[in-house]
Amino acid sequence: MIHLHTQSAFSLLQSPIRIEQLVKKAKMEQKKYVALTDRNVLFGVPAFLRACKQYDIAPIVGLEVEASVGETEKIGFVILAKNNEGLASLYQISALASRKEPTLDELAALQAGCALITYGDNDALEAALEQNDEKQLVAWLRRIQDAFEDLTIAIAMNDSRYRANLNGTLRDTARRCGLPTVALSRVLYLEENEVEDLKVLRAIEKQTTIEDPALLVSYGRYFRTDAEMERLYEQADLEMTEQIAARCHLTEPFAQSQLPVFENKLGIDSRSYLIKLCKAGLAKRLNGRMDPVYVQRLEYELSVITSMEFTDYFLIVYDMIRFARSRKILVGPGRGSAAGSLVAYCLGITHIDPIQNHLLFERFLNPERISMPDIDTDFPDDRREEVIAYLVEKYGIDHVSQIITFSNLKAKQVLRDVGKTFGYPSRELDQITSLIPSIQGVPMTLQGAYEGVPAFRKMVESHSKWKRLFAQARRLEGLPRHTSVHAAGIVLSRKKILDVCPLFEIEGGLHAVQYTMENLEPLGLIKMDVLALRNLTTIDRILRAIEKAGKGWLEIFKLPQDDAKTYELLAQADTVGVFQFEGDGIKALLKKVKPRTFADISVTLALYRPGPMENIPLYLKQREHPETIRYAHPLLEPILKETYGVMIYQEQIMQIAQVVGKMTLAQADSLRKAMSKKKKDVMESYRTTFLNGAMAQGIEKPVAEGIFETMEQFAKYGFNKSHSYAYSIVAYIMAYLKANYPLYFYQSLLNSVIGASEKSAEYIYECTKRNVPILPASVLRSEEGYVIEGNALRMPLQVLKGIGKSVYPKIIEERKKREFADVFECMTRLNAVKVGEGAIRILIDGGAFDEFGINRVTLRENLAQIWNYARIVKVEDADEIRFDFSIASKPNLTRYEERPFEKAQRERDVYGFYLSEHPIRTLRNRRYQNVPTLAQMEHQLGYVKALVRVVRVKPHKTKRGDMMAFVNIEDESRTSEAVVMPKLFERVKDELKPGALLVLEGKKEKEDSILANRITLVVLSPES
Repeated sequence: MIHLHTQSAFSLLQSPIRIEQLVKKAKMEQKKYVALTDRNVLFGVPAFLRACKQYDIAPIVGLEVEASVGETEKIGFVILAKNNEGLASLYQISALASRKEPTLDELAALQAGCALITYGDNDALEAALEQNDEKQLVAWLRRIQDAFEDLTIAIAMNDSRYRANLNGTLRDTARRCGLPTVALSRVLYLEENEVEDLKVLRAIEKQTTIEDPALLVSYGRYFRTDAEMERLYEQADLEMTEQIAARCHLTEPFAQSQLPVFENKLGIDSRSYLIKLCKAGLAKRLNGRMDPVYVQRLEYELSVITSMEFTDYFLIVYDMIRFARSRKILVGPGRGSAAGSLVAYCLGITHIDPIQNHLLFERFLNPERISMPDIDTDFPDDRREEVIAYLVEKYGIDHVSQIITFSNLKAKQVLRDVGKTFGYPSRELDQITSLIPSIQGVPMTLQGAYEGVPAFRKMVESHSKWKRLFAQARRLEGLPRHTSVHAAGIVLSRKKILDVCPLFEIEGGLHAVQYTMENLEPLGLIKMDVLALRNLTTIDRILRAIEKAGKGWLEIFKLPQDDAKTYELLAQADTVGVFQFEGDGIKALLKKVKPRTFADISVTLALYRPGPMENIPLYLKQREHPETIRYAHPLLEPILKETYGVMIYQEQIMQIAQVVGKMTLAQADSLRKAMSKKKKDVMESYRTTFLNGAMAQGIEKPVAEGIFETMEQFAKYGFNKSHSYAYSIVAYIMAYLKANYPLYFYQSLLNSVIGASEKSAEYIYECTKRNVPILPASVLRSEEGYVIEGNALRMPLQVLKGIGKSVYPKIIEERKKREFADVFECMTRLNAVKVGEGAIRILIDGGAFDEFGINRVTLRENLAQIWNYARIVKVEDADEIRFDFSIASKPNLTRYEERPFEKAQRERDVYGFYLSEHPIRTLRNRRYQNVPTLAQMEHQLGYVKALVRVVRVKPHKTKRGDMMAFVNIEDESRTSEAVVMPKLFERVKDELKPGALLVLEGKKEKEDSILANRITLVVLSPES
């Protein structure tokens, strides 16, 4: 007996079964076959086929679907692929879900109407059964019999006495119609007690609790043993499961595709066209001087690319970039190992000279280790869709697709979701989830948190309800929750994608392949990364603003690489807003490195990574004292000189293998990869090659062995030089623009973070430090974004909280009709266009009426009179609104004195940050005159006392599992950092929030950090 109706967790939130568990269970039950029949989707098929191969069991792939059999009537089916052609048919059906009646011969169709009951749907055949309407039942059976070549009627849910009685009628009627029957016990979980897992999943899907009486739960739908099935179903129906299974034969390889052939305007073959383009590109790059080194490298790369049949790949990427530039879409300089390709440089795909910068092609394409090329291309995040639209237009909607991804139930999410189904209050769930640390790049599991975070373990063990939550959440952790789309990946295919892979409809008329990224290459589907980079959007806006101001268009890839202002900015770590250099840690490294050349920028980026950081002290020491550098052999000096004797880049490992060990660069890349992956057997074989090559040129064996061991030590930390140089170009461009065009830089930067008050506050603070004035939002002058006004930046109205798209366009549109004469006419007209009194109060507190010469407190206290006046002078006719200002006199305003601190506090309420006056300055002048500024104590060590504002709190787990924090702080003079150890953090963590004002006391052991031992919250009052 074979279970032919089995769903997995890829029927999202409809089953807790993990693919490998399903296959393993079938193997334990000594089954020859195992079926996967998810509802409408084939998401799990690649993992299913791999698991079946691992456990040596035959796979059966199918779908649970609904077919329309009348105007509103539906019948449920399980459809199984009998062969590879049947699998391709499933692709078609899955892509169309229930909108197409399946009629293909390569499929075995099992009527499974009772399955629809699970989803609260009505099944036409089941309805006829329940109504005892034999005539209609026969009619439906005849109808589906005509549709399918291979049809079997399912006898299901015989564990229910009611269903068993209906099934008797169904079996007899089916047999009278000449239709066979089969036992089809639907499997939604593996063990009987796992129905609780299913109940929780269904509750998560419906956003309800497990106590909800309306929640549909399928009891008894577990992987029954043969003995259990024999007690419930007739022997003939059980034997039919094996007969159907035996008709299903899937064989590898499955259908495959290739990249589209690039059609060029000359009508020549792709190889000839690529060569022609590259030669022209090289001549342009070298200004007509054809250096033999470049010519030889180009010929070599072209021979590798064409022999590996990647010609069309390069042409497609080239054409995509050519299109973008033709539409004035900014394209990044390249990223990743592709920057090591001269072909990419000649085609304009990258903008880094690989020969001048010693970048290696073999790090990108290794002819001895066949792998697909991977060229990642960056575009501004507001124009990426135009590039995708071009690909769709050129290659056809059936040949271009995005890629599906899954959001899984990770530790915090699963606790929260399960807790809600248990009816636990959100604030309590916040309390337990907050104890799970978020460490970038390190996925935290529930078990990991339980073992590694004492506070979390203590809370779990503190009460039975938390134990229950933890146990249930662990059972569901990692299951897919919902689908998403890969942020960058695009698939192009010569065949229709649906012929080789199932598709899934997404918003906007596009679709995504149902298989995740790692499952596409075996099908010949090549992923191309079309990335959206916010920093490119920022750069693009800066360039356009500079051009609009009449200062010409800056060619960013031709900027001088020795700009003194840029290197001064980098040396001072004045890099807020600069790509890759915004973090506190890398800023500290910048101050130590003090870059003087472009190579220094790249080294800084390469060193500031987990692993390579261990080499920072050695690098800084040898950079400061190059006379102390000792090379194991003179051959190493030309390779390691730029990094002061330290192996920092992967390419250096490869060059040493080539120069010292006489290995080819292809072998060197394989060695580099083996070293980084710690593949001992591969390393040992290459070790012999390396030592033989070294000794062949007179290098003593102990010296060669020492070099190899050093390479092995550094290879695990080595960074991709091509990638580092590519990213450094973007960083340099942004630093150059900040240093030389600060007004335009900050305008673009601030426009990129509208709505993010914390980032806006950080950037506005930067502006004040660099003497770029920020003017408040204004009903007279503000536009949709930040605008340059003289030598200052004017804030947009929409920065104010509560002044969204339903408000600020009305103000701008009304102002464009004619200027506002005074505050009374302004408010009258805004009243007429339905700007509410609440919005007016926000505008007052944000300074939007300041230019009318009346202070904010006066306007706020007199607003009722002004608003009443606005209503009186407004005359509403049938067709228009007009104003008769002769009806009433303008109000006489009672004048009030503005309190600076209250003004600043109200600004913070509406902007999310302080603008006109920093509260620290006000507090210091009034109550803390004797507390020095951070700037004044810059070089002071020992005990310090500071009056500061919290900018950002970064919790951190100690080795013992306790929580501490690194806190970015500021005052009116500068920023710094405070370290709050666990005991103090536990006492103050609820008060330690961004924006909080503190008196901080502690020990200063280095310039930029205070070890806090006492923190006092400053409570503000209007009289402060």
